Amino acid sequence: MGILSPTLAARDVKRTIEFYRDTLGFKLGICFPDINNPEYADLSKDGMSLMFLPAQSLGIGQDEKLGVGVDLYLQIDGDIDEYYQELKGKGVAILLDIKDEPYGIRDFTIEDVDGYKLTFNQTSQAAKVCMSCGMPMTKPEEFGGGNEENIYCVHCTNTDGTLKSQEEVFAGMVDFMMRMRNLDRVQAEIAAKNHMANMPAWSGKA
Repeated sequence: MGILSPTLAARDVKRTIEFYRDTLGFKLGICFPDINNPEYADLSKDGMSLMFLPAQSLGIGQDEKLGVGVDLYLQIDGDIDEYYQELKGKGVAILLDIKDEPYGIRDFTIEDVDGYKLTFNQTSQAAKVCMSCGMPMTKPEEFGGGNEENIYCVHCTNTDGTLKSQEEVFAGMVDFMMRMRNLDRVQAEIAAKNHMANMPAWSGKA
């Protein structure tokens, strides 16, 4: 499956590098032409990568505000609560405090030096995850058959809570990929197959 690496405008690429590397804990990759006069830089963390170019080189004027309407959703490894406290201790601008969302995600939102919003997240420890599709389950109605002991979600089960056939779950996953990721059917089928291969209910099954 492909990887999305956004390219963002920065007023001062050197300052951006220092913020992401020294404050947020990102790793600096390529920096061109050099660290003291960067015209391009990419930084990564936990498999995610962001690329930065000078705003001026993109035709963005000094009076134009950066980051308007941009909220990057970044899933991280490690302990998210420790990471939150670390950033808070460093004086990072916290826009939304850490919390458990009703859809099974624990997250918090910060603002970077140019006004971009970054929402760091991971699956909440309070949430159970469907062993068939990976969907977080936090409410009774999200569990198969309304039974909170069920290891499968309502989307992957019949009305009595039993697991649907692999073909039925696959069809539902393809539809989800097409709607939520805007993929065509061929791409959605490939994505669904790869995703389900990593799910405990289906791993090792053709």
